[in-house]
Amino acid sequence: MQPLITRRRSRRRPVSGRVFTYLAMLAVIAVLVGGFLEVGRQSGRYDNSAYRSLAAQASAVADASNATATEVRSIMAVMQSNDRRTLQADLDSVVQQASDQATGAGMLATPRTPRNLGGQLAEVFAARARAVSQLRSALDGLLGMHPLPVAGGSHSGSTDAAAPTLLTFMQATNRITAAGQLLARSDQEYEGVRHDLAGSAAHAKIPSSVWITNAAVWQIGSVATQVDLVASSTSLSATHRLVLRTVRLTPQALPAVNGTVPPNVSVLSPTSKVEVSVVLANLGTVDEPHASVTFALTRQTTGKTVLQTRTTSLAAAGSLTLPGVIFTVKPGHTYQLTVSVVLPSNEPSGVGSTLTKLLQIAPAT
Repeated sequence: MQPLITRRRSRRRPVSGRVFTYLAMLAVIAVLVGGFLEVGRQSGRYDNSAYRSLAAQASAVADASNATATEVRSIMAVMQSNDRRTLQADLDSVVQQASDQATGAGMLATPRTPRNLGGQLAEVFAARARAVSQLRSALDGLLGMHPLPVAGGSHSGSTDAAAPTLLTFMQATNRITAAGQLLARSDQEYEGVRHDLAGSAAHAKIPSSVWITNAAVWQIGSVATQVDLVASSTSLSATHRLVLRTVRLTPQALPAVNGTVPPNVSVLSPTSKVEVSVVLANLGTVDEPHASVTFALTRQTTGKTVLQTRTTSLAAAGSLTLPGVIFTVKPGHTYQLTVSVVLPSNEPSGVGSTLTKLLQIAPAT
């Protein structure tokens, strides 16, 4: 049998080993907990910084969006009183503004913010841009308009790339109503993000941004009434007016001496060919996809007439030079030149649509 002192020591050794193990485990847990807490503090600081950065960028876009919203409400209120070109310019302006805002807001989605609030804001402004573009296409389709050419563009007078898709009264009404619904949803989504940012630990704030301040204006009944006013507006009605800006002869007419040549007579140097070129202008309110000009040259001694036609597409408020027309002539003879714009059947002839001139070809020497 072991002595009492030996048995006590043997019992203490296992107890001491367990205590050491427990203490080591507690130290490891403390280190892990401390690490987790530090990561949490670092993450919290990053999230707060991300929220504040997002709020600063979003506020600038929201302020610009609010200004565009004011313009859209103004357009909706008075569009039936505008002329076609003013209305088109106003629509083009707000579409461009909303598009620029959507592009700027697209950068809010990267880097990804907590709960993807930046991505949600980006979609809000993208939806507003789609709605404004839908509003413009509806009114353009109703009135037969299209976006104005960009200043300095190479095809400012042509209508080839800008022909509008025509819409019925009901189609235009439905599209504008749908645009209003899209704007209303964007308002709700924006307010949700605004609430989430304010409730975050960073208490980030962005300004209010509301496009639909009067929901009744965008209801289908009110929209139908507005579309009817637009469709029946005299200032927005389509008018046709093509005029001859200039008519040039090659060779050029000889200068008159002491007023011996009547105003409607041009004396040309001896030649066998005369080229006639014109600048055609569209002073009407609609595009002319088939604008035509006829050139007639009649020999005075025989009455023989040669006809040629030039046809082009010409946008409203546009002008362009038509390809030249060449006539064969004989020196020493007189010809009557008539240049006429071919007008739509229901449009009366106006000032500047026809030019008549006698051409005296000088005898060959």
